[in-house]
Amino acid sequence: MSSARPKPILVRGMWGLGDNIFSRPFVRAAAAQYEIHLETPWPELYADLDIRFVRGGRRLRTQQKNMARQPAELWWSPPLPAMREIKVGYFDLASRSIIRSLECRWAALKVGFDPALFDLPEMGPSPVESARPIAVIRPVTVRSEWRNEARNPRPEYVNALARELMATHTVIAVADIAAGEEWAVGDLPPAHRHFVFGELAVRELLALVRDADIVIGGVGWIVPAGLAFKVNTFVVLGGHGGHNAPAKITDPRLDLSRIGFATPEKFCRCTNMLHNCDKTIADPIRQFSRWWRSSRAAA
Repeated sequence: MSSARPKPILVRGMWGLGDNIFSRPFVRAAAAQYEIHLETPWPELYADLDIRFVRGGRRLRTQQKNMARQPAELWWSPPLPAMREIKVGYFDLASRSIIRSLECRWAALKVGFDPALFDLPEMGPSPVESARPIAVIRPVTVRSEWRNEARNPRPEYVNALARELMATHTVIAVADIAAGEEWAVGDLPPAHRHFVFGELAVRELLALVRDADIVIGGVGWIVPAGLAFKVNTFVVLGGHGGHNAPAKITDPRLDLSRIGFATPEKFCRCTNMLHNCDKTIADPIRQFSRWWRSSRAAA
């Protein structure tokens, strides 16, 4: 007797790069039970899975740029008539972590979170080779499409950490700055090489992170990427802690031994993206040094 054909499901995924990394273990689990048709601008993150891709229509700059890089035959369209559809998004982040929130969304398909599935596929060679260990720095930026200025740390802290590593590492700054669309807050960090105008495609960007000795920046895609690749990641917190505190953006079921945080003295727990949070950290270098020593000792 042949087994029943898996039911086709249209999954309307989120569009952020980090959101898609967080979503990957759920898509992997769902693909084992269903014929998944996934709307995503980041098919590279799911390239090893037996799923089909759906081209969405949101007008977001970096996502549209990545979709334009894809071969035309990649996109599957249109959805089948009467296909079941779920929309992935965060549910009540004020009281749940990101992963717990996603579990609520995927519960409709009886898909839970398996930390063993939290990974990324092969991304190919890194765009940078270096005799010294590599430090990837994510500058502090603001996007006109998603102005979460409250979440950002003070840029001088990230820049100071980059300066601290210039003598021991090959420091690489990465961003996607574009006039009127995304801009740096304050000065860009010192670096041996700057890829800050979107020069790196997502495979190159993630391959660079995968091969790095350490990644430093504010809350964003570097958090799930660092966790997935098990790379040393140091996150400089700003505010907006109601959605971006360490317990919100990580999960105790994951290996958290390589992630550390510089935390403001009066860490603001608000959920207002434009709130004027107090982001003061008396000595971010000391917080980093203490974590870096303990991380090295545990390795």
